[in-house]
Formats: sequence, structure tokens, C-alpha cells
Amino acid sequence: MAEGTAVAEAIKHFGDYVRRQRWDYERLLAAERDTQETLNGIRDQETIVAQAREVFQLAAETAREQAKQGVERVVSWALQSVFGPEISFEVGLAERRDQPEADFVVVSTYGGTTPVKTEPTEARGGGIVDVISLALRSVLLERTRMGGPLVLDEPGKHVSEEFARPLGELIRAMSDDAGRQIIIVTHNSELAETGESAYRVEIRNGESRVLPVGTEPVSGELIIDR
Repeated sequence: MAEGTAVAEAIKHFGDYVRRQRWDYERLLAAERDTQETLNGIRDQETIVAQAREVFQLAAETAREQAKQGVERVVSWALQSVFGPEISFEVGLAERRDQPEADFVVVSTYGGTTPVKTEPTEARGGGIVDVISLALRSVLLERTRMGGPLVLDEPGKHVSEEFARPLGELIRAMSDDAGRQIIIVTHNSELAETGESAYRVEIRNGESRVLPVGTEPVSGELIIDR
């Protein structure tokens, strides 16, 4: 009788052990399912993030390309307004040290049909650089949407005399196009004559005098109000 009781007790303990093990097994299965669902959610998020990254990269590339084309168009227009149709401006975009960089190139066909590409500093002297700088500043200013007049101190000081009037007409066109008043300080009388109004500043006996251009012989600096 005692032996039967011991066997029954052992069977009972074994049954309790099996139930505990089954409970642990089911608990681990539930945890595995939860972990798998979490992992699937993370993978879905990774896919969404990767797709969003591609969209942002594409948007950034598109924005850079649009900005590139806009800069090329404005600067080429400025160069051609001053120096003629056989010159244009190109922007090369590149990745260096994981950072986007831009290279500026002047393209000209003077005296031939084959385009010649040079850096702005090597293209026909400093006048080219002056016009490019003026156009780039204009683009930057309009993109910032800042109001108020634009003051230019000796714009195109390296532009030769023969191109002074076209430069003045370019600045006037920029003013009209942007709807922005442009005030120029210059010694160049040709450039002065392109303004809507011009004033001469002279120092006499230690005093500065401002007179409309044309009232006396030109001397000193000219301030041109466009």
C-alpha cells in the first residue's frame, strides 16, 4: 500500500513538472511571437526610413540641380549682357569629402566654334569676375528675400571702359527685374550716365558737397541712384 502511494505521489510530482514546463514553453512561445512582431515592426520602420532617405536625397539633388540651372541662367545672362553672346557660365557639382561642392566655369567661343572652358579668374581679366560676382550676389540676395535697396561700391571696377555702359544697363535691368532700388558709388562717368539720377560728391574746404551731375564738371565720386 505504501509503495502504491509513493508511485502516485511521484506521478503527481511528474505531472506538476510537465505542466510547469509546458507553461514555460507556452510563455516562451508568446514572448517569441511578441519579439517577432516587434522585429517585423522595426524592419517596416527601416524600410520606411530608407524610402524617406531616398526621397530626401532625390529632393536635395533636384533642389541642387534647380539651383544650379538658375545660377547658370542668371550669370550667363549677366555676362552676355555685358560682353556679348559668345560667353556663358556653368556650374559643376561634385561630392568631395562627403560634402557637396560647386566649381564655376566660364565657357567662351571667341574667335572659333570650339567652346573653351576656363576658371573665372583666368577668363579675360578681372572684368569677368566682377560681373560674375555681381550676378551671384544678386541671386543670393533675391533668394534671401531681404527687402530694401542694394548699395554697390565700385561695381565692375575691373571692367574696361568699353563695357561700362553695358554694365550699367545690366544693373538697371537687375533693378527693374527685382523691383529693388540699386545705389551705385563709382568714379566711372560712363556707368554714371546709365542711372535714372546721378549726384556728384565733392570735398571743398573740408566740406562734402552733393550736386546733381551736369551742374558742374565731373570730379570726385559719383553716386548713382537707380
